[in-house]
Amino acid sequence: MFTATERSAIVDVPVVFGGTFDPIHRGHIRAAKTVSRLLGDVPVQMMLAGYPRLRDNSPESIAHRWHMLRLACADERNLIPNASETCGERATQTIETIQKLGGVADRPVIWALGDDAAANMPRWIQFETIREKASILVLNRTKACLAPVRQAFELVKHPTDLARKAGRMFVIEEPGLDVSATTIRNEIRKEKKSVESWLHPDVLSYIIDMHLYRT
Repeated sequence: MFTATERSAIVDVPVVFGGTFDPIHRGHIRAAKTVSRLLGDVPVQMMLAGYPRLRDNSPESIAHRWHMLRLACADERNLIPNASETCGERATQTIETIQKLGGVADRPVIWALGDDAAANMPRWIQFETIREKASILVLNRTKACLAPVRQAFELVKHPTDLARKAGRMFVIEEPGLDVSATTIRNEIRKEKKSVESWLHPDVLSYIIDMHLYRT
C-alpha cells in the first residue's frame, strides 16, 4: 500500500483541492499538504466552491470563506487560494473549472478530494466529461463507499500515474484530523467545546470578530 509518507516524482499538471471551506480547518490544510508532497512538493490550488450544488444547507458568504481561506494558506508555500469558482450566481460546476485549467485526455487536471466527496462524483454535472479531462486523488478518511467511482476510473498504483492520462484514480489512506467543518460549526453554535486545535489562529480570530456560525 502506498502511504502518505512516500514521495514521488514531480508532476507538471494543474493540481486542485476543492471545497466549500466553511470554515477551512487544519484537516483541509493537512490533506492538501499531503497531496502536494505525494506529487513532488507541487503547488496545489485551493479551489473555493462558490455555490455548491449538492450541499444541503447554505454556506457562509463567499466573502467570509474566501477571507478565511487566504488566512489559513498565508504561511503555506504550496497552497494557493483560488476564487475562480466564485464568479457568477449559479451553482459551481467542476467541469467548467477543469476546462478552464486546460484539462485534456493526455494532460489531465488532478483533482484531489475526500472519499465522502468522491462517493458523490457520479452525481456531478457532466461526470463522463470530467472523467475524460481529469484524474482524481482520493483521500480515504471516512471509509465512504467508493464502488461507483472505482467502476468509472482506472485505479493506479502510484500518484504520478494520474498526470499521464485522464480517467485515473489513486487512493491514499489519510489519517488527518478527526474533525469536519460541520462539527466545527456546530461546536461554535453550541459554545460547548473549544475549537482552537482545529483552526488556524487567524481564522479563529476572524470567526470570533465577525460573529460567524452563531445562528
